Amino acid sequence: MGTTGPEPLRLEMRGITKTFPGTVACEEIDFDLRRGEIHALVGQNGAGKSTLIKILAGIHPRDAGEILIEGKPVEHLSPRIAHDLGMRFIHQELNLVPQFNVAENIVLGDPYPLRKPTRLIDWRGLNRHVGGILENLNIPIDPRRSVQSLTVAEQWMVAIARALYSKGNVLVMDEPTSSLARDDVRELFALVKSLAAKGTSIVYISHRLEEIFELAERVTVLKDSRKVLTTEVASLTLGELVRHLVGGRLQELFPTIEEGRTLGDPVLEVSDLSATDGRPSDLSFVVRGREVLGVTGLLGAGHNELADLLFGVRGRVASGRIALAGTAYAPRNARHAVSRGVALVPAERRSQGVVGEMPLWENVILAHLRRFLIDPVTRIVDRKRARRSTGEQMKALQIVATGPDQEVRNLSGGNQQKVVLAKWLLESPRLLILSEPTRGIDVSAKAEIYALVRELADRGSGILFISTEAEELAGVCDRVLVLRDGRLVEELPREALTAHRIMEACYGE
Repeated sequence: MGTTGPEPLRLEMRGITKTFPGTVACEEIDFDLRRGEIHALVGQNGAGKSTLIKILAGIHPRDAGEILIEGKPVEHLSPRIAHDLGMRFIHQELNLVPQFNVAENIVLGDPYPLRKPTRLIDWRGLNRHVGGILENLNIPIDPRRSVQSLTVAEQWMVAIARALYSKGNVLVMDEPTSSLARDDVRELFALVKSLAAKGTSIVYISHRLEEIFELAERVTVLKDSRKVLTTEVASLTLGELVRHLVGGRLQELFPTIEEGRTLGDPVLEVSDLSATDGRPSDLSFVVRGREVLGVTGLLGAGHNELADLLFGVRGRVASGRIALAGTAYAPRNARHAVSRGVALVPAERRSQGVVGEMPLWENVILAHLRRFLIDPVTRIVDRKRARRSTGEQMKALQIVATGPDQEVRNLSGGNQQKVVLAKWLLESPRLLILSEPTRGIDVSAKAEIYALVRELADRGSGILFISTEAEELAGVCDRVLVLRDGRLVEELPREALTAHRIMEACYGE
């Protein structure tokens, strides 16, 4: 009786190479995927992860290498061909259509039965159909809601539902939990594990290394656009994985905070503040100069709405008082906020923080155009001076780029976040609001941003540090406010700041 050979891999990428102007994004990378496997793909920002996945999705053509699906080589890939081959992708950029509703986004690109003989869409049937899908995934969203009315976390859930709507053989998830609350993460993990158990192969990309040990069977590490390692997760410790990622000893993640240092005068004073949409509600707190005040809560607690309200980009003050350096402040719009010395690093850097198609120097000076005008009448920008100032910021913030003229969209996530910071650090803001400042960036970039935050506070700025990451709140902040349903439920002083205590306060324990 003859023996059969080993079952072919579901996916195999061999020697994949891709270059962009001035950058080698992937260099001879090998990656493979077994049936029913959860295979983690990790690396620092700029290591090549997203480019490798976009090559697999048919978004970028490869310069060299080959791709095999079920053991058969695929010469050319396009998004349509990748979809037909059973591959589904959830990218960091969600690519939802904001003007469409949830149901339309989920079935977009897949045939849906039309009424005969009119060939009109059965909207009631479509909503019922998609509602059943969302219910099966435990996603409590009305399929008739407009996507642009959803929170970031809800949009991620819709993207996941869309990827799972038409079952494929391979599901690629790029930072799927970066905007999700912990309970939502648990539900997602249960879903991912059940899909793998049924035979779906999953590529899981995350900077949250603890997730790798909870979820994945194998891990591939990329560094400097090359593959460093592929191994069973069970054979690694967290420390070993970090060493492979950074190529040496990891720098101290959180900066040292001087005990008993003197804080400055109040920079921001909020008294009985309520927004027209109810979040925040009756909120009072003070941010002093040289202080990093953390704000957190579970999904829907109102902390992200607070950031937008203070910067004047969403919501309106219904009642209460806001003062900046002792002077009344009524945020009207972003321009007004900037004129008063308020700066915002938004949670969604790609859609709200940077203009990807513009060069680095234009992004950096965007909030300070008048400062770089040769003539205020002609409004011509002094490009030489702008590039020089940008170069200084690049050096100070260690932004890795080919130069001030490189387009921001070609930078890694961590470097894009530094560009957003550079924009505000040209002139030290009176109040810097940071909303999820380390979302989707690697551990080394996180350490650099934490150090920058503390350095800016030491210069005298007040920092409002809004995050759902308990560990970074405990490591960076002087105090932490915990919100629930838009209201302040607890204030934790520096001596009480631990990740465990912060999570207890969030859950009301």
